[in-house]
This record gives sequence, C-alpha cells and structure tokens, in this order.
Amino acid sequence: MPRKLRPLSGLDAAFLYLEAAGTPMHVGSVMLLQVPQRRRAGFHERLKRHIRERLPRAAVLRRVLVEARFDLDHPAWREIATVDLDLHIGRRRLAAPGTPAQLWRLVADLHAEPLPRDRPLWQFVVIDGLASGEIAFYSKVHHALLDGQGGTALAQALLDVQARPGAAAATGSAPSPQSRHRAVATKTSIGARVGQLAGLVRSLPETLKLAADAVREAGALLGSLRDAVTLAPHTPFNAQVGPRRSFAVASLPLDAVKRVARYFGTSLNDVVLALCAGALREHLLRRGALPTDALIAAMPISLRAAGDTQANNQVSMVQCALPTHMTDPVRRLQAIHAATGQLKSRVAGVRSLIPTDFPGFAAPIWATGLSRLWASGHIAERLPQLANLVVSNVPGPPLPLYLVGAKINHYYPVSIVTHGLGLNITVNSYAGWLEFGLIADRAIVARPAGLAAGLGRALRALGKEVEQ
Repeated sequence: MPRKLRPLSGLDAAFLYLEAAGTPMHVGSVMLLQVPQRRRAGFHERLKRHIRERLPRAAVLRRVLVEARFDLDHPAWREIATVDLDLHIGRRRLAAPGTPAQLWRLVADLHAEPLPRDRPLWQFVVIDGLASGEIAFYSKVHHALLDGQGGTALAQALLDVQARPGAAAATGSAPSPQSRHRAVATKTSIGARVGQLAGLVRSLPETLKLAADAVREAGALLGSLRDAVTLAPHTPFNAQVGPRRSFAVASLPLDAVKRVARYFGTSLNDVVLALCAGALREHLLRRGALPTDALIAAMPISLRAAGDTQANNQVSMVQCALPTHMTDPVRRLQAIHAATGQLKSRVAGVRSLIPTDFPGFAAPIWATGLSRLWASGHIAERLPQLANLVVSNVPGPPLPLYLVGAKINHYYPVSIVTHGLGLNITVNSYAGWLEFGLIADRAIVARPAGLAAGLGRALRALGKEVEQ
C-alpha cells in the first residue's frame, strides 16, 4: 500500500518559494566537539553509522519533496526508507593553522550554498584541522521542514545526554520505499484542501454567528494593528543581499546574564535584546551610520500549542524596538523591558488570529514569481522598512550533550538573511552559556566578529552597574 503523502502548509511551502529570490532558506548550527585523540580516527564513519541508527526516529531527515502535477498546489513530503548518507554527510579539513576565523569563513561559505531538492533537504559536514583539537560539526536543514522548536526535537533524536548511551531503540519502523507520480501528489494535496473546506462548511453556522461581532470589532482591531506597526529607520543592514555570507559567534556566561536580569527586574530575553542593542549601537557608531531613532528588530514568536511536537513551522514575526539611540545601557534595558511587556499583551490578544497557512492553488507558480520579482526589482530597498534585522532567542538544554560519544563544548546557531534584512542574530542557551550566531551578507557586514565582540562589552557594561 503506498504511503500517504503529507502536504506542506502554506508557511512551510513559503520557505521553498522564497528561495526563488536567491536567498537560501535553511537553518543550522555549528557544534564544537571534544573528541578524545584515540577516537579521532574514523570519526566520520562512526558518525554515519550513528545517523543511520537514529534515522527511524528522525522523520524529517527521510522526507523528500514531491511536487504537485502542473504546480497546482503546494508540494508534499514523502518519507523514504533509506538515505544515501554519503550525499548528506561530508567532511572538510582546515588548512594550518586552523584558527576559529578560518572555521567561521568556511561555515559562511557552506551556509551560502542552497540544498539540492532531489533528495532530503539537509546536510552535515565534519570539519577537522582546528588548532584547539576540537572537531566542528556543521549542520543545515531546510526551514520548510521545521522551525526552532522543531529543530530542538530533531536534536533530541540525534544527540545524547551521556557519552555512552545504550543501544538506540527505534521509536518506529522505517517506511517502505514507494515511487509516486506527481498526479498522486496532486490528488493528495487536493484531498487535503477538500478536507479543509469540509471543515469550514461544518463550522459555517458558528462562523456566521461570530461574524457580526467580528465586523463590529474590526475597526478597533485595525486601529490596534496600525498602532502596533512601526517603520524602521534606514541602516546599512536594509539592502539587497548577494550570494556570499559572513559568520561570527559569541559565548556569554548564562549566570552573568541572569544576574543582570534579576538585579533590574527584567526577563532574560530583555537582557539579550539589550546586549544586541549595545553591540549594534557601537557597530553603527564606528561607521557613522547610527540612526537618530531606535532600530527595530523582527523577532520570531512561536504559535505552537503546548505539547505540540510536530516537525513543521508554527511561527510568526513581531516588531521590537531596540533603543540604540540611547547612550546609557541601563536606560536601554529599561526601555526594552517596557516595550516587551506591551508586546506580550498584544501578541496574546491576536495569537489565535495569526495565519500559518494560505491557499495552495497554483502557489508554486505565483509565489515563486513574486519572489523573483522581489529580488529583480530590489523591492526590499524601495519599500518602507518594517525591521532592520532579525533577533531570535531559542531556549536550549541546560546540561552538556554528546554526539557519537564526543562532548559538545559549544553549540552555535546559524540562521537566515533575506533581501532588506541582511543581518540575523540568533542565540540559544546551552550548558551554562548563551551561544550567539551572527550571520550576514558579506557585502553588508564583512567582519561580524567585531559586532559579536560588542555583545560581551555590552554585558560587561551592565555588569558594572550590578556590581556598584
């Protein structure tokens, strides 16, 4: 019996359509592994065996795209039984002396390469040659497959909490291989849409009852949305992005950040945003490009219900002001705390109304065409800016993790830049650290290491206020 296809939601598929604009839409990470010298030889092969054993519980790594016939609907996922790991797990070696700067340049180059769509949309690379003796493990997975919390679930399937775990027990059997014609994909997709329509019809009486209330409240809602949207000042980050990337990292002690948050009565995320504001202010001042108004960060928010562990995208974006125009670091933190407090109440009120899907009829044609137009017309540079950069904070594990018996010393995120948003700062917590990954278009931020170092200086400035 052929295995049923899983149609992509509009949000998942959008990450595929956006690549037509020339901007790869995958997310990833870089882990620095502490591998004992006696186990360094053959690490690449052991890793492949490890991934092969874990594939039964990592369904996203076994999914391939099946396009709908004549592009009449969103594509679908089909799970396959076997994956050619030689195509997905590569290896590279840094030339001497093997500095961190060399590693981050290689990661930037790897992250700029799009993933082939004729196979599962992921890639792992083992990188040796670091002077520190560590082995770097770079991964990238297409955003169409999962969001940040979905990535956490994938990490739980591949990583261990101890160096010598017991034999991996598969949580489900691998599916049988089946070849599918595009017509089958179309039938499945249309069937899913019919199911959606049937659900709408069943709920029509209740919907009509609510419509009158919705109409009465529409004016107030639109007014609230207008008040909630702020135009961002122009910065060098708001430009067309090219094919090259730059990357840098920072590791800050989590306890030090928590001390600042406790002292000033703010959240941990407020302090993270304040550190970003301080580093961005310093970076733009050096270049004579600091706006007189606050920068605006686009922040992903999760729409995922409690207990939902699906490997898909359930996210949206909100605006948050970063008061880079303020000179005092404490005032910046207090202003951010006030802004995020208002933001939480606004998001709570409209969270259930934010769509994560859109109709798929001919979407691969019209959505891809719009993406190409967006890029060729440099439209992102011509429209008013809603944000200057993306800042994302993803909770991570508090204890050290292991990969193939090797301890993960550091675990840095690597994210996405798009036209008009040429800088992305993503942070996740890991084993007592806040691990920052800064990805940028190389023509926009050629050397993000200075910006990354500014995060530490911003923390020290706030730490001095705590110690006084």
